[in-house]
Amino acid sequence: MSSISAVVTLRPIRFAFLVRPDDAKRVHEIFKVNTCLWGGKFNPIIPFFRHVPKWWDRHGNSFESALQIINGYLDSFEPDFLVEAEPGLADGLGFNKDRVMQLARLLSQERERYGGQGLDVFDLYRDLYKKEFQFVRRNEHDIVDVVPQEEAFKAFCASLFGGFPEEEGFKYFAAGFTDAFAPKKINLTPETLVELYRSRFTSALRIGHSTIEVNYHDHSDPAIFVLDAKNPKDLIDYWNLRGFKHDVLPVPVQWLDRMSPFCKELIELNHRPLPGNPNGVMIRVTVMFSRSIPTADIEGLYARHLRVDQEGANVRQDWYPPIWRPTPGFSVRRTRPTLSAGEQRFDMQIDGDKPEIRFDTLHPEFAAQYGGGEYRWANVVKLEDWSGKAHVATVFPSNYRDPKVPKFGSPRGEILPTTEGFVYFSQFKNIPNVWRLDDGTTAIREWLKTYGIDAELSDAGRSTQQIIQTLGGFWGLSSFAHAEIVKLLNKVSRRPVSPSIQHQEFKNKIERAVKGNTGRHDNFETLVERGAVELGLELKCSKCGSWGWHPLRELNHEVACSLCLRQFRFPIVEPSSNQNSRWAYRLVGPFALPDFAKGGYAASLTIRFFSRIFGGHETGLTWSAGQILHLAPSDRVEADVILWHQRKAFMGPNYQSELVFGEAKSFRGENAEERRSIADAFQQEDVDRMKRLASRFPGAILVFSTMKEASDLSANEIDRIKKLAEWGRTYIRERRQTRAPVIVLTGTELFASFSLSEAWRATGGRHAAIAESLLGRSDKLRVLADMTQQLYLGMQSYGEWHRAKWERRRLLRERRVAAAGDNPV
Repeated sequence: MSSISAVVTLRPIRFAFLVRPDDAKRVHEIFKVNTCLWGGKFNPIIPFFRHVPKWWDRHGNSFESALQIINGYLDSFEPDFLVEAEPGLADGLGFNKDRVMQLARLLSQERERYGGQGLDVFDLYRDLYKKEFQFVRRNEHDIVDVVPQEEAFKAFCASLFGGFPEEEGFKYFAAGFTDAFAPKKINLTPETLVELYRSRFTSALRIGHSTIEVNYHDHSDPAIFVLDAKNPKDLIDYWNLRGFKHDVLPVPVQWLDRMSPFCKELIELNHRPLPGNPNGVMIRVTVMFSRSIPTADIEGLYARHLRVDQEGANVRQDWYPPIWRPTPGFSVRRTRPTLSAGEQRFDMQIDGDKPEIRFDTLHPEFAAQYGGGEYRWANVVKLEDWSGKAHVATVFPSNYRDPKVPKFGSPRGEILPTTEGFVYFSQFKNIPNVWRLDDGTTAIREWLKTYGIDAELSDAGRSTQQIIQTLGGFWGLSSFAHAEIVKLLNKVSRRPVSPSIQHQEFKNKIERAVKGNTGRHDNFETLVERGAVELGLELKCSKCGSWGWHPLRELNHEVACSLCLRQFRFPIVEPSSNQNSRWAYRLVGPFALPDFAKGGYAASLTIRFFSRIFGGHETGLTWSAGQILHLAPSDRVEADVILWHQRKAFMGPNYQSELVFGEAKSFRGENAEERRSIADAFQQEDVDRMKRLASRFPGAILVFSTMKEASDLSANEIDRIKKLAEWGRTYIRERRQTRAPVIVLTGTELFASFSLSEAWRATGGRHAAIAESLLGRSDKLRVLADMTQQLYLGMQSYGEWHRAKWERRRLLRERRVAAAGDNPV
C-alpha cells in the first residue's frame, strides 16, 4: 500500500478575454461582464493583434512575434475558457473549441443552450444580503457606486470600480447590487478619486471576490501607474498588471496635476525601511508610465508632478512589465495570484494494483443548488505521492489548452493538467468523485497514443521496473548506488551454476565499499530485507562433489544436486561445517540478470537521480522505464528512460513540466573482449536515436547517462554527443526554448549519496566551482544541461556560446555592408 494526498481547492472559473486593444467599446463591455462574474476581477484581458504594433515597446524593440505575445499571456494565466470579443480571434491558438465562448453570450439568459460557463454574482449578492446587509448596521458600510462625470471616463471607472451592463435583459445585476447594499453614489473626479484611495472603499468589482482568499506572490514595492484614462490599451494594461501586482494605483494623466499632491505624499510616506530587514533596505513607490504616454512627455510630467525632494525615494519606470514573458532565472519569479474560496486535504492509502482516490468536490456555499451553465466553478486538485516510489503518475504535460491526458476515468468532462494542479469543473453541489490513477508507464503510453505512437515495454524496461519495485522505490535504490556494489552484483550474476555468494563475504564487501560514508549504513540490510537476494544454503553434493545453492524452502533430509541431478543426504552430522555447507545469498529476479541487470541498474539510477538527487522534494516526477516507440511502421526507437519532470514552486503555481528521454549505459565489460566491444558505450546509433526523438518532440530534454566516470568517456563518444548538443542549442523562437538540451550524467551523478551539489563539491576541481554557481538553480534541467556540457563535453557555457554566435553574425553583417559600399550598383 502507498500513501497519496490530494489537496482540493475551490476557485472561480478563469476566463481569458481576447480583444483588439483599440476596440474601446468591447473593452468596456469586458469590464462590465467581469463585474457580474464571481472572481471576475482576476480574469485576464489578452490584447489580440496580427502584427506587433509600434506602441508595444517604447524603444521600438521587437523581440517577439504577435503570436508569441498572445501565447505568452495565455501561458501566464492558464485560462479555463477563452472568450472572443469577436468570432475567430481564438483560431490557431490550439484551444479546445468546446472551451471557446463568445462575449455576447457569456451572460446570456440562455446559458444552457449555448453552453454558458461560470458563476455570476447574483447568488453572492443574495447571500451577503441575508447574512450581513439586511440588518441595521451600527457603523456605515463603505460600499460605493462610482459614476464618472465624463462619458470618456466610463471605461476607466469600470476597470477600477466595476460597472454593469445597461442592456434591458441584464439590468437586474445593477438593481441587485443597489437593493442588496444601498451603495453610496459618488461622482468620479480627481478629488473624489483621491478620497477613495485614502479610504477603505468597497466597490462592485471588489464584492465580486469578497468570498475568495487572494494570495499574491508579488513582494514588489507599491506602484503608481500613470495612464491615459481614455485609451483602451492602457486600461487593458492596468487590468492585467493588477492581476500580478498586489498594490498598484492608476492615476489618469489627464488629472495628474490635480492628483500630484496626493501622489507625492504617497511616495514620501511609503519611503521607509522594509520591516524585519537589518540591511537598510527601503520600501519605495515605483512610478510607472503607460505605453501610450509619449516618451518625450515623461520627464516633464515626472519632474513637475511626481518627483519628491527626498533622497532615495524617487523610482521611475518607463516600460510596461512583460507579464507575457517567462521570468528570467536570475530574478524573482512573477506569477498570477492564487485564488481560494475553500480548501480540503485528503490523505489516502491506495492499492498498488488498482490505485484510486475518492473525494468530494468543493462548492461555493452561496451558490444555488441548480443554475444555468454546464460548469459553474472549478476545483484544483494537487496530488502528492509520499511513498517515495513515484509509482502513481502525478505529473503530466502542462497542456491546459486541449489536453488528451489525464482522464482519471472521470465521466464528467475534461480535466486540465496545469501548473497549479488538475483543474476539474463542477455544475452541482455535493458531487463525489472517484479518480482512477495510472502508473507512469501506462500514463506515458496513453499519452504517446495521442501522437499516433504505439509503445511497448522493452526487456530492459521490465528489468528496470522490477528493480525499482523490488527495492520499494527510489530510497531503496540507494542500497546499490555505489560503483563497487554494482560491480559486485554483476560479478555474482555471472557465476556458473548459481548466482550466489557466501553470506559473510557479501556483507563484508558491501560494508567495505561504503566504509566512511555516514549516509550509507544500511545498504546490506536493504538489499537483503527488500528481496534483492534470497537466503539459502550452499551444500556440497556427496555424489559428484559440486557445490550448489538451495533455498530454505527446499531443504529436507534429502536434497537434489543441481549439477548431477541425483539426491544426496543433508549433512545432518556436521551441519555447520564449512566443508559441507555454508550460508549464502543468491541474487533473484532482475538482480540475477547478467550485463548489469540488462542495463537496469543504470536506468534505475538515472530515474533516481532526477527524483531524489536533482531537486529532491522540489521535484515532481512521472517515470517510465524502457519503452519501444513505434514512430512509424518501419521506425522503432527505444528509450531507456522517459520522464515528465516538474519543478515545484514554494509559492504560486509550479513550473511547466518537461519531457525527458534518456539513454542509459553501464560500465565496461569484465573481460578484455567485452571491454573492446563496448569501449564506446554511446555509439552513433544511440545518438541518432535520441535525435529522432528530439525531432518528433521539440523541446524535449535528452539525457546520456553512464555509470562510467568522465575520464572513461572516449574522445569519439564525447564528439558524437557534443555534435548533438550543439544542434540542440538552437533556439526555437515560437516555443521560447532551445530545441533539445542535452544532459550528460556519469558515475559522479548516478552514485551521488544526497544531492548533486554535495557530490560535485566532494569531487573538487571544476565540479566544485560549478556546484557553487548552481546555488538557487539546482532544480533546473536546462541549467543542468549547460553545466554538464561544460564539464563533460568541453563546451562553452550557453551564454558564452550565444554571445560568440551573435558576434560572428555582427561581423558578417559589417563585412556585407562594407562589400556593398565598395561595389555600388
